[in-house]
Amino acid sequence: MLFFYYLIFLFFFFIILRPFSTFIHELGHGIPALLFTDKKVTLYLGSYGNPKKSIKIHMGRLELFLNRNPFHWKIGLCVLEQKTLSINKQIIIDLMGPIASLVLSFILTYLVFFSDLNDNTRIILFFFNVSTYYDFFVNIIPSKNPIELYDGLIVFNDGKQIIDLLKYKKVPEEYNIGVDYYNNKQYNQAIVEFEKIYAKGFQEGIIYQLLISAYLQIKDYSNASRLNDLYNNKFKKNFNSDDYINSGLIKSISGEYEKALIDYNKAIELNQKNSIALNNRGYNYNLMENYESAIKDFEEAIALDEDFAYALNNRGFAKFKLGLKEEGLLDLEKSMKLDGNNSYCYLNYGIYHYDNGEYEKALEYYKKAKDLDEKTYLLDKYIERVETKLNL
Repeated sequence: MLFFYYLIFLFFFFIILRPFSTFIHELGHGIPALLFTDKKVTLYLGSYGNPKKSIKIHMGRLELFLNRNPFHWKIGLCVLEQKTLSINKQIIIDLMGPIASLVLSFILTYLVFFSDLNDNTRIILFFFNVSTYYDFFVNIIPSKNPIELYDGLIVFNDGKQIIDLLKYKKVPEEYNIGVDYYNNKQYNQAIVEFEKIYAKGFQEGIIYQLLISAYLQIKDYSNASRLNDLYNNKFKKNFNSDDYINSGLIKSISGEYEKALIDYNKAIELNQKNSIALNNRGYNYNLMENYESAIKDFEEAIALDEDFAYALNNRGFAKFKLGLKEEGLLDLEKSMKLDGNNSYCYLNYGIYHYDNGEYEKALEYYKKAKDLDEKTYLLDKYIERVETKLNL
């Protein structure tokens, strides 16, 4: 009978109480995240970001993934679609998870020691109370041990993230202004603010990252390259997978394909599930006319994200060049449905028609690509070539 009682206790504890504790902790992150952003916030219960084998629940901008195996619910993750926020807001979001756990612990402490509950219930709640205090301390005490997410990226516990953010508290006021511009895709204005910070001598890694990214967004590759060289000289040992992606893209656009390949290889080595790194390396292989290797990378990227429009588009181009025209067209058609404003998709449609000798049709697609993004890489070269064919 006693053994049966222990089984009931363990079941109740691990299937109901521990998942509830994890949910409260992640909700502590999620509620302020919803208040501070206008984009989607996703909570994972039972995984570090893995949406597969999970039950999906939508509540407005809040998205919840519940692992189908409740015994995994002791871990969780809160992911914000909006990636850049002011430092104060980031600190509050990180801090509210442990605070939510602590508030739950105080409630349980009251129920265990100051309520009239029966002894069996108080025993269960006592052990649950111990575990909630453990949740609080294990999250709030900074740890240098990284947590590996489902996609291969690493993060640190709440305490470590808060300490790192506090280091940036002395950042000039232009930082928050720049971040707001960046979040609203006003990259030119963001650059003005971040350059002010840089000129004031606040030259931390985050400023380099934001400036490089903003310059890449407006396709100012000269300034992106300038800052990437400075960032590389100062912070190379701290480069993450995304830093190597940006560095590789700058080199690809500059025609330094072999050097770009080294950066993309490093990006993938650091995060084998980085679909953007795989797509970009595949794109670099396309530029090197190594279409077989390119397709392998695109297929890996698409396996990670089946709706990755850029990878589908790039794979379509590679298939054209290998003579697989019908398959390539299917990729372009799917890419177009996913992202109808992708200038590179129109460029590749133009290349398809050019290779078929349909020069007027090719020029039509090239001009559409030009309308969408006049800085599309190599577009002017393709337009000049087709206009020569048409004697324009």
